[in-house]
Amino acid sequence: MPALTMGLAEAKNNFSRVTAEINRTGRPVTVLKNNKPWVVIQPATTPAATDAVDVAIDFMDEYADVFAELAK
Repeated sequence: MPALTMGLAEAKNNFSRVTAEINRTGRPVTVLKNNKPWVVIQPATTPAATDAVDVAIDFMDEYADVFAELAK
């Protein structure tokens, strides 16, 4: 998968749309200034991964007594 890049002016003019797309896809974008990498914009967290971890923890908490019994 090719790296996503865009110029500084494009990122500035479409910042809201760019950040929404980055958050939706989870793919970072490198912003270029004078055709050189300047900054990388990436999502703070991956919502799907966070949700999966939360579900797993809740499941383990709910069935902790079952796991303890199986471990005997």
